[in-house]
Amino acid sequence: MAEKIAYLFPGQGSQYVGMGASFYAEFALARSIFAEAEEVLGLPLRKYCFEGPLTELTKTRIAQPAILTVEYIIYRLLTEEGVAPTWVAGHSLGEYAALVAAGTLTFADALQLVQKRAEYMAAVPVDGAMAAVVNYPFAQLEAMVKELAADGIIELANFNSPTQIVVSGEKQLVEALVARITEEKVGRAIPLAVQGAFHSRIMEPAAKRFHDDLARTNFLPLKTPLISNVTAEEVTSPDELPSLLEKQIYSPVQWEATTRHLLASGCDLFLELGGKILSGLVKKTTAGAKVISLMEAEDVKKYLQK
Repeated sequence: MAEKIAYLFPGQGSQYVGMGASFYAEFALARSIFAEAEEVLGLPLRKYCFEGPLTELTKTRIAQPAILTVEYIIYRLLTEEGVAPTWVAGHSLGEYAALVAAGTLTFADALQLVQKRAEYMAAVPVDGAMAAVVNYPFAQLEAMVKELAADGIIELANFNSPTQIVVSGEKQLVEALVARITEEKVGRAIPLAVQGAFHSRIMEPAAKRFHDDLARTNFLPLKTPLISNVTAEEVTSPDELPSLLEKQIYSPVQWEATTRHLLASGCDLFLELGGKILSGLVKKTTAGAKVISLMEAEDVKKYLQK
């Protein structure tokens, strides 16, 4: 029986200076995809990806299309060699690469949506932040967030694995939470390389603005089942997507539940395209999972030679 593969696409925070450069040097396909992306976006994407600086590349409006483009390149290189996914799933922004891989969005449409999504998210006038909390008791974290929320907005935003939950909210509250956990010396709290309180209700104005862009988009029938961030269930009809993608901006990412759904469905191999963050989360959720991370041209060539 053929191996059942899930393609996993990471989101913001997976950007790094030099991303995509090895593919650009090695494959004509990558060069043409970068050219298409630059034409659609009107941005010197190669310069940001290959040269940085990281402060520019981390800006929401640049990071989001950059990550999508590199993930799409890796997806195309795999499928051109006949490696077909049984399911696709993407974490937050990564869901857009998953939509392209599922056949419901063209790459050009995905780029335009991501550009608008990034613009609206970056325009939210609240100084927001996110932090990953690792190996900290869930009940205590929940209580701390509830206590801090008396002074403003702070929420549990990504349920990533049994040992990692991301909080999102107003910057001073997220910083207070990080300071308290650091002081307690139980677990760790790590600020994330993002510019905003994504997946919290602070982002509701961005989601409202995004509504019309989603309504105008032509979502095609899905050729491959996609597991939604919001529900951790399979999306089978394109009609479900506009509402799910609008909610995704301000709702928690159910990543641990997504991993468990894929395992329960019989997934044999998790292939992470464009990062290694999700590979670590999958391993934390199920120690025996077979996971491969494909970040550079060499990784893809090695995998395809098997």
